[in-house]
Amino acid sequence: MYLKRSHLHHAAAFGFVAALAGIGLASHPGIKSDHTSADVFRGAVQSQYEAAFIANNPLEEIAVSTLGAVRYGVFGQAMPGAIVGRDGWLFTTEELVTSSDHTQNIALAAGEVAAVHAELAARGITLIPVILPDKAEIYSEALGVARPERVKSRRQRFLQELAAEDVTALDATDTLLRTKEAADAFMRSDTHWSPDGSRAVARVVAEWVRDQGISLAPATVTTRAEGRIAFDGDLLRFVPTGAFRPLMGPPQEHIARYATTVETGGGLFGAAQVDAVLVGTSFSAREDWHFAGFLKQALSADVINFALEGRGPFRPMEAFLASDFLKITPPKTVIWEIPVRYVSKELRP
Repeated sequence: MYLKRSHLHHAAAFGFVAALAGIGLASHPGIKSDHTSADVFRGAVQSQYEAAFIANNPLEEIAVSTLGAVRYGVFGQAMPGAIVGRDGWLFTTEELVTSSDHTQNIALAAGEVAAVHAELAARGITLIPVILPDKAEIYSEALGVARPERVKSRRQRFLQELAAEDVTALDATDTLLRTKEAADAFMRSDTHWSPDGSRAVARVVAEWVRDQGISLAPATVTTRAEGRIAFDGDLLRFVPTGAFRPLMGPPQEHIARYATTVETGGGLFGAAQVDAVLVGTSFSAREDWHFAGFLKQALSADVINFALEGRGPFRPMEAFLASDFLKITPPKTVIWEIPVRYVSKELRP
């Protein structure tokens, strides 16, 4: 059974010091013992242990796992790139990073969305930007560290910039906050939303489409649950506890699986018209979250998915705008999923 980290601190400290001594760390003479609590918080202690251990241990896999377990279980920290929050929550530091171009980049991102909005409007297509808040905002109480003020205001600033460009966007924040009252809106060990969060936002998007009076080619859509499986999120690479995980954590997550089928009115002479397109990031591209499937179900219509993994929100939109699909069979609406953490970065790094 997985034990709470607060119950493991003292036992883990003694147990892992013994383990480290057994595989070479104790032989390293450069570890100082006069650290303050501030040194521990900043990571000075575990950084010195890590350097000494790897330098003296030929068994790299064991070294990495042991050090990952020490970092997580004893010091409550991850490797650089992630933050260990409370109750098994992990966060990416990417959401907390700012730069000297922070404000300018937000304005540029809003201008980019406005340009796409205008281009699609000229073709008679409605753009629906769906703004996804940071996981660290939705679960700020589990984060355990303060978010920088410019990060805390980033979403509202972006929405204000969009409004100044006469672009109306759907802000998913309230929906995800309501979702977390009954279920996890994000995966605890991953940077992305959960299927529960994804489905809730899909339903709100569908309401938006109906409120706009957009009539989509109807389809018979069926979504069925296919059970739950073990799930390891992308943030676990920053907490490589290996064989020590059952004892030290992070706890094993599970994720619900879904399958969606669509029957359209297409006959013998070709496929039916598809009036809705989804563009976005891995929040939309990865089947784990099933966002495209939930959109189809909520819209009672087929959706073509142009989302891409690992490219941010702007390059997938470029690809869609250059596609033959847009030229030959333009849709009635384009749903553009935009995680807010991208809007203060360079648009095309």
